[in-house]
Amino acid sequence: MIRNNPPFNGKRFLLNKNTNEIHDLLNEKSDCQIDEISLDHIQMFDTLEEASVYLIFNNKQLNGWYYCLKEMDKG
Repeated sequence: MIRNNPPFNGKRFLLNKNTNEIHDLLNEKSDCQIDEISLDHIQMFDTLEEASVYLIFNNKQLNGWYYCLKEMDKG
């Protein structure tokens, strides 16, 4: 579910900076527990490409959350 309030700002992809896992809010499942993620741990992106670039520049690897981005999940 896309959320328009900060820090979500209508963007689709959420990076949990604490776990380095990406969530797709258009494919959100209850197991994502988005509302339980600390606001300080949230970084939002419009596209997976933006998230990937951000992670590369921060020496991290893209890892999709199993429940909403299964094809990108690296375990």
